[in-house]
Amino acid sequence: MKAGRVAIVGILFIAILVVSGANADKPQGQGKAGKPPSTSKECIVFTGHLLGRQVVEGCCPNRGPFPAYAMTLSTGILDGFAGLYDGHLFVNQYRPGRTQQYMVEFWTDDLAENNLHFVVIGGVVAEETRTKLMVAFAPGNSVCDDLETHQKCHGSPTFTLVRTSDLNVCPDQ
Repeated sequence: MKAGRVAIVGILFIAILVVSGANADKPQGQGKAGKPPSTSKECIVFTGHLLGRQVVEGCCPNRGPFPAYAMTLSTGILDGFAGLYDGHLFVNQYRPGRTQQYMVEFWTDDLAENNLHFVVIGGVVAEETRTKLMVAFAPGNSVCDDLETHQKCHGSPTFTLVRTSDLNVCPDQ
């Protein structure tokens, strides 16, 4: 009889440990519902047909956040769009391995007909270290799509993307 009680108490004790471990708080950003991912600041710079230089925080896990970013577009990439736009940025690795590519997506929240939303996929990694990534995009190694009209851009823009944890690269911030 005593062995039965000991067994029941042991099973209850183990059940309490399992339940308390399942409900324990996880560190921020580790998959607990309602908690944002861990974020850090970095400088993201575009030079060429796309221009921008800004410190952003939390760019760019797949589920967001998608930081605010000001970007200047050259003429001839998208119909009717040239100049400075305030929008959102998503920059991330697109394809791993030897055929590694990167993706740059930019969009505005303009509710009028002037909504801008494009993506450029491709690029060649020019430099990659623990604190810096430089990717060169050119017509031969990338594709640009206008996601508003579901058409190809008028040509793939030529630009360089630099992501760095050195915030001194963005001195205005």
